[in-house]
Amino acid sequence: MSKASSKKSSSSVLLSPRAIAAQILSEAESSSVYVDYVLEKHLQRSAFPARDRALVTALVHGVSRWRARLDAEIQQHFRHHFDEAQPFVKNVLRGAVYQMLFMDRIPAYAAVDEAVEMIQLRFGNNFSRLSNGVLRNIQRAPMEWPPVASLVEKKDLKTLAQMFSHPEWLIKRWVEQFGWEQTAALAEASNRIPPVTVRVVRPEENLKPWLKKMKANEVKPEPVEHMPNFYNLPHLDDITSLPGFEEGWFTVQDSSAGMVAHLVAPQPGETILDLCAAPGGKALHIAEMIGTGRVVAIDLDPYRLELIAEAAERLSLKVHLVVADSRTFAAKPANAVVVDAPCSGLGVLSRRSDLRWRRRPKDITDLVELQKEILTDAAELVKSGGRLIYSTCTIDPEENEKVVEWFLEHHQEFRLEPAPGYVHASFCDERGYVRTFPHRHNVDGGFAARLVKS
Repeated sequence: MSKASSKKSSSSVLLSPRAIAAQILSEAESSSVYVDYVLEKHLQRSAFPARDRALVTALVHGVSRWRARLDAEIQQHFRHHFDEAQPFVKNVLRGAVYQMLFMDRIPAYAAVDEAVEMIQLRFGNNFSRLSNGVLRNIQRAPMEWPPVASLVEKKDLKTLAQMFSHPEWLIKRWVEQFGWEQTAALAEASNRIPPVTVRVVRPEENLKPWLKKMKANEVKPEPVEHMPNFYNLPHLDDITSLPGFEEGWFTVQDSSAGMVAHLVAPQPGETILDLCAAPGGKALHIAEMIGTGRVVAIDLDPYRLELIAEAAERLSLKVHLVVADSRTFAAKPANAVVVDAPCSGLGVLSRRSDLRWRRRPKDITDLVELQKEILTDAAELVKSGGRLIYSTCTIDPEENEKVVEWFLEHHQEFRLEPAPGYVHASFCDERGYVRTFPHRHNVDGGFAARLVKS
């Protein structure tokens, strides 16, 4: 082989989808930036065809999601401390093991050969020989994980955390909050690749033509039970390429988030304030429902508010935008105020693949204080007889019920109004809260409460 062809071959290996995926994972692991942002940056500047973009995305999210389990497999055969290896080495090996264990369409030999070659080109023969031995051993004899029921029976927290690839502190917290069986089911659900959920906008005019267009494009939307006009779509690489997107016939929104607008139950002519509004799904949903009323979206981030403006234009909806800190925002009291509070996001771990590794117990403590601050300010913005909607995308009771209980104790002019009058009872608990779990409801985990001011 000539030097020129050898150099070209080396370059193509280090610029392959698998190598780019390892680079994205390494960048995210070495910084405080979420993997989604690093992935988006790389894909925007790449010239990959759709198939390669899909492979990069699948590898990045799959390795992020299953990192602890992959590391357990690798450490069995790694002669040194695997956690001390170079980030690129770690992520190349993780990517290869993920392909062997979780991606049926990729031959194991292809995953192993390219991983070894990438490491040889970057780090030399010693590392490549070690990597080859590790991967061949895993290929021959992957770990045999015990049945979930036996781990639950033995209360084996460490193995359960490794097998479902969650931090031990989080599994321990869930066990204390929900019990062993629910924790195992919740951890398993958090590893599923979620569908893309969309809401059809102005269904009376758009639903029939949209469904017709989907059928013509061989896409089969599955209706979400008890959530009219919400549909799950098969995993798609580019939702914006679907017919009806540019026309504003539909918008991406999980059905658990859609429940918040139903809990608001906006009436024509009302003024609704949405604090912490970005990325804007709830404000836009409310704007569609209210018709002639006024919806004001408040957020501290001007860039994210601009995204709401773009979405509102595409959907032909009117939302007033205000850049402000929700803790100090002042305005005339409104008919309803929505606090979609900053939270730990523990209900959407399936959608945010590396969030589980970013969170710490102290984050929840800090977030609870912030949630209380925002609610305290929001209380002053609600008219007498108006309502305050508190929602999160977490399943943690400290951020949900306990925050509401604290608020009601300190603001006795408010009372909890049961959610089943506004949201289907299957999504509500016996206390009157909206309470969704991925493993029970097949939607994102979340919480919402409707509080009425006397």
